[in-house]
Amino acid sequence: MSRYWGEDPILMIPGPSELHPRIRDVLTSRFYPHYGPEWRQIYTEIEENVKKIFKTRNEVIIMPAPGCLGLELGIVNVANRGDKIVALTNGFFGDRFVEIASYCGAEVLTLSAPAGYVVSPETLKECLDRNPDARALIVVQNESAAGVLNPIHEYLAIAKKRGLFTVVDAVSSFGGADLDVDGWGIDVCVGYPNKCLSGIPGALPVSISREVWERVERGQVSPMSWFTNLRVWRWYRENWSSAGHPYPTTVNTYAYLALKKGVEVALEEGLEKRYERHRRMAAALRAAVKAMRLGLVSKNESYASPTITAIEVPEKLRDKIGQLVDMMLNKYRIMISRGIGATENNAIRIGHMGLTASPRYLLPTVAALVDALNYLSGEGRSVGEAVEAFHKELGY
Repeated sequence: MSRYWGEDPILMIPGPSELHPRIRDVLTSRFYPHYGPEWRQIYTEIEENVKKIFKTRNEVIIMPAPGCLGLELGIVNVANRGDKIVALTNGFFGDRFVEIASYCGAEVLTLSAPAGYVVSPETLKECLDRNPDARALIVVQNESAAGVLNPIHEYLAIAKKRGLFTVVDAVSSFGGADLDVDGWGIDVCVGYPNKCLSGIPGALPVSISREVWERVERGQVSPMSWFTNLRVWRWYRENWSSAGHPYPTTVNTYAYLALKKGVEVALEEGLEKRYERHRRMAAALRAAVKAMRLGLVSKNESYASPTITAIEVPEKLRDKIGQLVDMMLNKYRIMISRGIGATENNAIRIGHMGLTASPRYLLPTVAALVDALNYLSGEGRSVGEAVEAFHKELGY
């Protein structure tokens, strides 16, 4: 059973994901400076292809930044200090979004749901009825702490009807779950390169609506920052784009090339086919988990994440979650994660995103998890039953 994959562990965590072989090849290719005529053409192609995953005609910028800085950019360019922002949260990353907005000086109206559940659209409507002066809505599409895909299209429809700006964290869903920036009315949407796109960090795609750019250009918002101020980005886009340098700082061109290749791989597969693959693999894993007599943190199958599954650990094993995670890594060379935030001490999380949303990666993970659970609990869960449930869900 042990060491399916030799010395190098496979990454079945909620990010980063396994590096795609074609992206690995890019990282050994020639080095490009972050400006110049050749680079200008490459960067333009990246922007245009990223728009296809966002499903948008909006301008897109690629930031040399982590995801949280993209979220901060979204907040400070739609709301001034003291403005009301409605935040929906049902887990650690929703809570972090609240924290970022608070540090940016917003008056945050937080609507929460317990881990595994979603905030009801009615709750949002009631909040906006009480706060007609709210400026913006912020929400995480895929709450990876609980394995829940939030119904953001419902929230966004309510928010846009009331005239709110909208900022969406699509970090753990970008390239792995349907996203329709224009159709759903997202003003600022933050994607990510090294989860569902199986790349590396350092090139953050952010979609920005015309209304946000206009608000910034009219001076209706005053970001107290430089790097996340869209006025700064506008200046470089207008004045340095011809030199292939439409951003205010040096960037790691290898990270941008990795993003370029990851997006190309996704588009070659076909977005709808890709999203269906993620949904099917997630459903198969959930079936295997149920065959192990384990529960899921997500309490409604219709909101189950296609890219991350959070699994409830039986109560008698909760003081051994650390041992379980360590055993998966050290004996089987499979890296999974424990929960985070409210799920830290009662759940484990398995990522199935990009390359790892496939039986090749998930079946060894299922088999190893059954064996590890049996060792730690003294129970007799069946690898065969779990694998059979996985296959049955896929129609094999």
